[in-house]
Amino acid sequence: MADGEGQGFVHLRVRSAYSLLEGAIKADQIGKLAAEAKMPAAGLADRANLFGALEYSSYAKDAGVQPIIGCAIPVVGIGGGPTERWARAPTVMLLAQDERGYLNLSELSSIAYLDSAELPEPVVPWAKVAEYSEGLILLSGGTDGPVDALFAAGKTAEASAALAEMHRVFGDRFYVELQRHGLPRQAAAEPGLVNWAYDHDTSAAG
Repeated sequence: MADGEGQGFVHLRVRSAYSLLEGAIKADQIGKLAAEAKMPAAGLADRANLFGALEYSSYAKDAGVQPIIGCAIPVVGIGGGPTERWARAPTVMLLAQDERGYLNLSELSSIAYLDSAELPEPVVPWAKVAEYSEGLILLSGGTDGPVDALFAAGKTAEASAALAEMHRVFGDRFYVELQRHGLPRQAAAEPGLVNWAYDHDTSAAG
């Protein structure tokens, strides 16, 4: 990255080595790398866990980077099923905006592991996400979320219903997530996501 290129950009989906098969960066290195890229903040968002949150926060502050704590929560009971890419439960992105949000994020992470002992992977029912939504910001999940695959498959009504439910629970703390990595399924889903966001006066985050 060229000097100054990252100024103002904030990565909200950093996976650390605590996300098995998805991340390799050690939590204590994220802040340093973000500072080198001139990012004012960075979001740690491991899959279903907050194992690196404390370590990351401490080192990020030392590097002059504002730590944002999030979690990619595998969710069931809303939208579509597992994506073709991972064949795993779809995830929504939750970011803590205050202390209550962090406590609720911790609760949801615990639910994922304690209540899924007999399932193939940790998951959280959407009803629990709604119950512990205070202090949290919700991103709709992107390519691996419960909505994009529905739009890409032409299931507009189902996708729209899932977005409406997310908006109902989180209100102005909900963002429709756009991802552009050159994948055909992302291009197929984007018109539906953008149209829904415009029609419901909801912000889109990329």
